[in-house]
Amino acid sequence: MKYYKTSKFTKAITSTGFVTIVACALIAVGAIAWFALSRDNTVSETPSDNSQSQQEYPDTNNSYNNTVEVPDVSEEPITDVDDDVSNVPYSEEEPTEPVEEKPTFVLPITGNISKGYSDTALQYSATYGDMRLHTGVDILCETGSDIKSAGTGTVKSVVDDANYGRIITIEHMGGITVKYCGMGSVNVKEGNKVAAGDVIGTSGDVPCECADNPHIHIEVTVDGNSSSPLAALGLE
Repeated sequence: MKYYKTSKFTKAITSTGFVTIVACALIAVGAIAWFALSRDNTVSETPSDNSQSQQEYPDTNNSYNNTVEVPDVSEEPITDVDDDVSNVPYSEEEPTEPVEEKPTFVLPITGNISKGYSDTALQYSATYGDMRLHTGVDILCETGSDIKSAGTGTVKSVVDDANYGRIITIEHMGGITVKYCGMGSVNVKEGNKVAAGDVIGTSGDVPCECADNPHIHIEVTVDGNSSSPLAALGLE
C-alpha cells in the first residue's frame, strides 16, 4: 500500500480554505442581518397610505387646519321685520269702554192724558180754583186700575203724602226716578226689584187734584232735576 506525503503548502491551503469558508459564512449572516434591519427601518420611515393621500391630494378648501370665516349675522340688517311697529296688528283685543244699556219704558197705564207737564206755564187747578205749575202728567183711569212699573228699577220708598196721596218712588236706570202718585193698594215695598210692566199697585185718589176726573199722577226727575215724564221716558 502506497502513501502520499502531504506537503506543507497543501496543509496550509487546506487550513486557510476552512477559515475562509467560515469567514464567508459569518459575512453572509451579517449581511443578511444588516439587510433585514435596514428594511425594517425603511418600512417604519415610510408614511402611511392615509398620510400620502393627504399630501398628494390636499383639500385647501375643507381642511380642518384652515380658518373658516363665519358671518356675523348680528351685523346683517333684518329685512323680514317691518321697522314700523305701528303697522303690526295687535293680536289681543283692545279693551273697549262698556256701552251703557239704554233703558226702555212703558206707560204705567193706558189712558188719555188730561193734563200735561208744565214747569214754566201756569195751568188751571179745578181743586184750588187758581193757576199753578203742573210738574207731572195726569193719565185718566178708573179708580182701582192696575198701575205698572214704567221700567226696570228698585223701589226707593212707599210713603203717604197730604197733597199727592200714596206715593211709590222707583229708581230706574239712567238716573231716572219716577213717582207714582195717587196710589190705592200697593204690591211692593222699599228695596224691591221690579221690571218694566210689573204691577206695583192700583190707582187711588190725588188729594190736591181731587176735583179732576180719576187719574194717576206721574212725576219724573233725571239726575235730581224735574223733567217731562213722557220726554224722559221716551214715550212722546
